Amino acid sequence: MELIAGGIAFVVLFSLAIFGVPLAAAMGLAGLVGMLVAGIPLLGSPIAVMGVLGNFAWLALPLFIIFGGVLSDIGVARGVVWFGEVIGRRVRGGTSQVLIVSSLFMGGMTGSTLAEAGMLSSMFRDEMERIGYARGYLAGLISCAGLIGALIPPSNVLLILGLAGEISILRLWIAGIAPGIMVAIGLMIVAAFLQKRYETAKPAAAGAPAGAAKIYHRRGGSPAAALVGLAIPIFILGGMRFGVFSPVEAGAAGIVFALFLGFTIFRAGTSVTGLADSFSRNLLSSMSYLFLVAGAAVFGVLIVRLNLADVVEQFFKASAFTPTEFLLLNFAVFFVMGFFIEAVPIMLIFVPLMLPSAQSLGIDPIHYGVSFSMIILLANLTPPVGVQTLFACRLLDTTVFEWWKHGKHFFFVILVVTFVVMFVPEIPLWLPDAIMN
Repeated sequence: MELIAGGIAFVVLFSLAIFGVPLAAAMGLAGLVGMLVAGIPLLGSPIAVMGVLGNFAWLALPLFIIFGGVLSDIGVARGVVWFGEVIGRRVRGGTSQVLIVSSLFMGGMTGSTLAEAGMLSSMFRDEMERIGYARGYLAGLISCAGLIGALIPPSNVLLILGLAGEISILRLWIAGIAPGIMVAIGLMIVAAFLQKRYETAKPAAAGAPAGAAKIYHRRGGSPAAALVGLAIPIFILGGMRFGVFSPVEAGAAGIVFALFLGFTIFRAGTSVTGLADSFSRNLLSSMSYLFLVAGAAVFGVLIVRLNLADVVEQFFKASAFTPTEFLLLNFAVFFVMGFFIEAVPIMLIFVPLMLPSAQSLGIDPIHYGVSFSMIILLANLTPPVGVQTLFACRLLDTTVFEWWKHGKHFFFVILVVTFVVMFVPEIPLWLPDAIMN
């Protein structure tokens, strides 16, 4: 009866998601249906929601979303792009390389894939169109480069995964650095090979100024602003590593630091009205995540009461799965699942369900967490959900067909890096082991 109730709950969840019901409501309703079928008292649902939302650790999520939003709004991102200009212009495929390098360093500032995609689009669209790049190419590059922000700390995706799976957030953040750099290098190599196919005019001939000083005026960046942007991940990770603050306190300290920057180095682009708007907008954005957490808490009651995590763990043990087979099955299942459901709900439901099985097979939880997040992020590039892809296509007024036609090479870079990280655990694990030990 327990397995039947669990199966019905998952069928209800996926059915509601496919028909467009908000995912927070879909998770909550599916959990309630499963509890009714299994005869579990519904009183546990509000208790679970209050328990999760009352957990002090979850306060880190809205704090880091506000932190990243304030940094973007006061202009730190433009300083990071200045740094990207200095490096990227020296490499073949210069404008694309500037975008990728900027995304790499911007990821450590915003922690949000969509926020990063929006900023990159506004900064690079006109220039790249002038020198001959198709909008589909730009949409593909921006959507794939934006995933770097989900790996470079302080990553909101890895933060949610760590909270859901009760994994060390600091270790997850550090573990995401090497895969993020690998994605950036892979995208840069592909962009260099594709340069001659698209560029029909040099940036200077198309009216784009050259030289660091002119770049500064065009982008609104400066060496000082670039150094501030690059120092932010060090400030967050260093403070947590040496015990100065917890993840929640790091988010609060980051907001204070951002306000200090706004009224000192970036005071020209900072106003009280603008900061109030930034706070309210990003706070509302964070509430959508907390609604998902509440829905997952209701569904989590069903998982706990039916002991589904133990059932799954026993299944993999009895079937004598190897770690490689387990990871391949994870890829197959969650890659397809990511076609229809966004990354965060999948993490909230399935990380607590699958992590015990991974650990029982000898897979390090940090390695599994980074691999799981990359699988889901890769799947979320693909329609029909494809939030990252659809967002980039909408920003650039192009179609998904054009995105695939011109940007499929960047998608395959993410795919290859995902498999490398899955099967070479030393890649995500060596840096946290080196720093934490």
